Amino acid sequence: MYLEDRYFGPVMKEVLKGQCYDYQIQDGFLLKDRRLCIPECSLRGKVVVEQHALGHFGRDKSIALEERKYSWPKLKWDVTRHVERCEVCQRSKGVSTNAGLYTPLPVPSSHWIDVSMDFVLGLPCTQRRKDSIMVAVDRFSKMAHFISCRKTMDASNVADLYFKEVFRLHGLPLTINADRDPKFIGYFWRTLWKKMGTQLCFSTSYHQRTDGQTKVVNRSLGNLLRCLVEDKPKQWVLVLPFAEFAFNNSKNRTTQRSPFEIVHGLSPYTVTDLTLIPNLRKANVKADEFAEHIKSIHEEVKLQVEAYNAKYKKTADLHRRKVVFEEGDYVWAVLTKDRLPVGVNVKLHDRKVGPCQILKKINDNAYKLELPSHFNTSDVFNVKHLIPYKGDRPSNYNSRASSSSANAD
Repeated sequence: MYLEDRYFGPVMKEVLKGQCYDYQIQDGFLLKDRRLCIPECSLRGKVVVEQHALGHFGRDKSIALEERKYSWPKLKWDVTRHVERCEVCQRSKGVSTNAGLYTPLPVPSSHWIDVSMDFVLGLPCTQRRKDSIMVAVDRFSKMAHFISCRKTMDASNVADLYFKEVFRLHGLPLTINADRDPKFIGYFWRTLWKKMGTQLCFSTSYHQRTDGQTKVVNRSLGNLLRCLVEDKPKQWVLVLPFAEFAFNNSKNRTTQRSPFEIVHGLSPYTVTDLTLIPNLRKANVKADEFAEHIKSIHEEVKLQVEAYNAKYKKTADLHRRKVVFEEGDYVWAVLTKDRLPVGVNVKLHDRKVGPCQILKKINDNAYKLELPSHFNTSDVFNVKHLIPYKGDRPSNYNSRASSSSANAD
């Protein structure tokens, strides 16, 4: 086949005439620097497959293995293409990705119409058996309410707490943002708020970064409690009202105002205000002027939050890249530790499952996949946990995935 090959044909003729010294013929085989030259045929692909199967190394090591014994034009390109399309490598290696741009939630137009909720767990148990704190945060004013509760409370108890401590002060919200805590995704909780006309917004499964507002508040709350309880950690429930007041009276970095000022139009009296100093508040302020004052504060706060979000997004996206899939595309889904069934060996289990077809594009950062029938986990994945599938269109995927998973287990 050498004489008929487009590249090795002229080389073979020159070698036979003694005009090419870079190549030599031995036992009818064409060699270059003791490396076997392979003409254009199916043997190239078989050699690449066999060499790569020895250890499923990456591109550079696979190319080095091929170039050690073989030579042909575009060898590097052939090896690179095979490594990229190798299903074993795609399934078993590599999970780090910076896909997905920062996408902030829409800025509310007023206070207490968009609420974030979360729980602080692991606190010392008090005399009244309280060991947790339910945190409710207004996403516009950043005002928060800290409500002591028990970890074992179900959805009905949580709803009762909300109506007693938050609803009576601020009314019904239009939306509630929360993670996928069992208390929030239960039938009772969903049905209750559906009847109330409130939309429930949940973070993506196993990628709970949607509700960042309460995570920041939780961190601040932890710092406040540590400073206030001092050497009496079991009495944290006694200082909780002071922590709430201190938080709501402090200036927020995003809004540049305190939550009290945004909601009520003025800051409350503190201990120092009770001394004999002139009253700094305006007396006999007309209702129209006060309403305009509140309105101007809300407009200013909204612009401030939007500007801060844009600034944060610009910084966050410096180390991220935009990756967008379309419905019908095939991807590999990364398996995080919390997605794997109990008892599965995490170290030796496949890093990804797939190839899976995208059934629905929820937004640029969340997609619904067609998972294997035996896979007992949420079918919604963040784009960070999706890797583009490289290869021919898969067929009989479910059966192949099932057998692969069984062999891996």
